[in-house]
Amino acid sequence: MVDDAGSSPANEGGEYAAEPPAPPGPSPAAVAPRRWRSWKTWAALAVPAVAIVELAAFFLQVHDVVPPEAWDHARDAARTMLEPSDGLLFSPRWTEPLGRMHFGDKLATLDRMAPQDYTRFPRVLEVSIRGQHRPEVRGWSVVQEQRVGPVSLRLLANPHPVVLLDDLLTHVRPQALTVVEASTADGSEQPCPFADSGPRNGALGFGPAIPAAKFNCPRGGPVALTVVADLDYYPHHCIYAPPPGSGAALRLRFSAVHFGKLLYGHHGLYVEAERMKQGAPINITFRVGDRVIGEATHEDGQGWDGFQFDTSALQGTTGELTVDVQSSFSNRRMYCFEADTRS
Repeated sequence: MVDDAGSSPANEGGEYAAEPPAPPGPSPAAVAPRRWRSWKTWAALAVPAVAIVELAAFFLQVHDVVPPEAWDHARDAARTMLEPSDGLLFSPRWTEPLGRMHFGDKLATLDRMAPQDYTRFPRVLEVSIRGQHRPEVRGWSVVQEQRVGPVSLRLLANPHPVVLLDDLLTHVRPQALTVVEASTADGSEQPCPFADSGPRNGALGFGPAIPAAKFNCPRGGPVALTVVADLDYYPHHCIYAPPPGSGAALRLRFSAVHFGKLLYGHHGLYVEAERMKQGAPINITFRVGDRVIGEATHEDGQGWDGFQFDTSALQGTTGELTVDVQSSFSNRRMYCFEADTRS
């Protein structure tokens, strides 16, 4: 007992008793496991928390999926909106395989799904979900709009429509095109005969698929219509024309081409052939007789690149157009180009 002065009571010998020792605190060795157990507890709680978030995301994704019947109804609406000269695209871009599957080959044609570019179309029908729109038609005016459930259809008018006079892709047949390999040393030519020698395709890195009917050159690869994926994996319908390499040029003579004010086109390489940027540049030259209309050079990494040349001096005429494709090296020069004439 403590006396009134606050001191400890004396024992029988008249001495005061010592204060009892304070209970010992936890040792550092005992605190560490406790902290470890606390950290593991929070870590264990994080696992079910992540699972709950993923489950919520799953239900959100499932709820947001466009059902197949909505795509089918959109296809029926598109049939009433599309004209043969119109383009077609799906937005966002990852929906394109779904759109092609549901719209079918009669609406999602090769020319619409693998266009050279969209400037050639007077109108384009954009089929979109989730309010997404493609940059290719940004700024185009809306002619007609219809919504079918979660799918929106917008018919858009090209603000700068063009008149196509001729398309070189339509000339890739033996009656309208002659292909040879021309020596740069003496000008001698070796023909590339047109024959049905079976289709060619392969795995990633093989290059674009080549049809059975094609021009077969002795040094270079075949010349034919194909679809090439560019650096962004966009497909483009074009003329496959790989150069033969040093000492020769691949020469294509297009007969009876209708000329206007402009020769307009694009060129590029198969995506896996130019992504590493290790190949030799490729030069393409357009001539009418001895007159050079224009030339362009494609270098690895440029992707699907455009060119245009003034042909106003030839406007209203019809004649032979010669195209030379040349490179100092032929390995993996999986080159493709397209061109048209415009008024």
